[in-house]
Amino acid sequence: MASEAYAYIDKTANQVFHVLIEYEDARKHAKGSVIEYKGEHECGYPVVDGKQLVVYTRNMMEKHDRSIPSYVQAAIDALR
Repeated sequence: MASEAYAYIDKTANQVFHVLIEYEDARKHAKGSVIEYKGEHECGYPVVDGKQLVVYTRNMMEKHDRSIPSYVQAAIDALR
């Protein structure tokens, strides 16, 4: 779904990038800042080519070794 949502990096060791619809939920789980995110997302993750993108921001790797789109990278950079 491509609706307005909120992005954050979680508090886990891998510092995973997430996208949620509810600001308060994002704030509760965020390691730091929360920003608006307007891209596609589903079940807490950005969606690229119809698939969820799980990005470990600590080492900037995607769970399935897919490339990270520039707009997702920009959101992550804004949160660091």
